[in-house]
Amino acid sequence: MFADLEPILLAFLAFLLLVILTVLAATIYRRAAALRRYRILDLNREQYGKRFREIIDEGKSVEDFAFAFPSHSAEWHAVEHVLFGLLADRKYESAGVALFDKLGYRSHYERKLGHRNIIEKSSAVEKLGRMRCEASTGKLVPLLDAQNAEIVPVTVRALSKIGTLEALEAVLDRLPDLYSRSFVSRKSIESSLRNFGPAAVPDLVRYGDLYVDPVSRASVLEVLGVLGTPEALPFAFRNLDHEDSEVRAKALKVIGAAGGGLPPGEKDRAVALLADPVWFVRLQAAKALGTLGHDKAEPVLAKRLLDDNWQVRNAAATALVNTSGNAIGIFLDTLGATDRYAKESVCEEIQKTDFVYRLIDNLDSPGRETYGKSREILKIMASLGYGTPLREYLESGADDRIRRELTLIVQQGAAS
Repeated sequence: MFADLEPILLAFLAFLLLVILTVLAATIYRRAAALRRYRILDLNREQYGKRFREIIDEGKSVEDFAFAFPSHSAEWHAVEHVLFGLLADRKYESAGVALFDKLGYRSHYERKLGHRNIIEKSSAVEKLGRMRCEASTGKLVPLLDAQNAEIVPVTVRALSKIGTLEALEAVLDRLPDLYSRSFVSRKSIESSLRNFGPAAVPDLVRYGDLYVDPVSRASVLEVLGVLGTPEALPFAFRNLDHEDSEVRAKALKVIGAAGGGLPPGEKDRAVALLADPVWFVRLQAAKALGTLGHDKAEPVLAKRLLDDNWQVRNAAATALVNTSGNAIGIFLDTLGATDRYAKESVCEEIQKTDFVYRLIDNLDSPGRETYGKSREILKIMASLGYGTPLREYLESGADDRIRRELTLIVQQGAAS
C-alpha cells in the first residue's frame, strides 16, 4: 500500500518544490526589475534636473523647453519629480509652475478629474494643487460640491495651495455647507484657509460678517487670530458681544494677536470679558490681556487667580507675571486674604509660571520691599507644601545669602 503512495508523494513534493522555486524566482525578478526601474528613474532625475536648471539659468523662456515624453514613462515620472523640486526652490519656482503646464502635466491630471476611480481622482486633485495650477481652479471648484468624503477634503487643500482669489472665494462661499455635510474636518479647513495668507484677510472679514452660522464665523476668527493682522480687529470687536461663546473666545484671540497698539478704551472691552460666564471665554480674555498689557486689567486678573477653572487661573497668573509691575504685591495680597484651597491654587500657579524663581532671586534684592514680599510668599508656599523648587534651588548651588534665606524658609515651612 505504501509502495503505491510513494510515487504520489514524490510527485507532490516535486510540485511543492516547483511552486517554491517559482515564487522565489518571481520575487527575485520583481526586486531586480524594481531596482532597475529606480536606477533608471534616478538617472533621469539627475539628468533632467541638471538640464532644466541650466536652461533656466541661461535665461531662456519656458517656450524653449522642447521636451515631450509619453505619460507614465520613466522620463515622465522623473521630470515630474524634478518640477516639484523646482517649486521648492524660490529661484526656479515660477518656471516650475509654468513647465507643469507647458509639458502637459496639467492637462494630463485634469483629464483624470473625471475618473471613476476615487483614488485616481483624489491623486489628480492633489497633484494639481501641488503644481499650483491656477488655470485648474475652475476645474477643481465643482468638486467642492461632490457628495464624497474623500474628494472634498483633498479639493479644499488643493485650492488652498493654488491660492487664488477665485479658489478662496469658492471655499468661503461653501463654508457653512461644508461644515453641515461634515465631509471636511474643521481643523483641515482652518489649516487650508491659513495657507491663503494675509492677502486673504479682507475676504475672510467680508464673508465672516455675512455668516449667520456661528461655526463658520468662529472658524474665520480662528484663522484671523493665527494670521494676526490689524485689519481684522474691527471684525473681532464686532463679535465680542456675540451670543455664541466660541465666537466671543475666537474674537478675543484675534485681539490678543493683533491688538498691540490698541488704545486703553478698546482694551477695556477685553477686560469686561474676564467676567464672562463661559470659562474658555475668560481664558482667552486673560491670554489676550497678557499679550496686550493694560493697567485696568490687573485687579480683575487678580480675581481670576481664584477662578473655578485651572486654565483660567494659569492664564491670569501668566498675564500678571508678563505685564504687571506689581505681580508680587498682587500674589501676596491674594495669598493673605483667602482660604487654604485658594492659597494652594495661587501657589500652584506661581510654580507653573516659574515666577517662583524670580521670587528666589529677589531674596538678594537691595530693595527691602521687594525682598520682604518675595520672602513672605516663599514662606507661605513652603508652609503649604510647595517648597520643592526651593529645595531644588538649594541643591543646584545657590548664592550664599540666598542659600541662608532659603534654608531658613524651608525649615520654617517644615515646622509649620
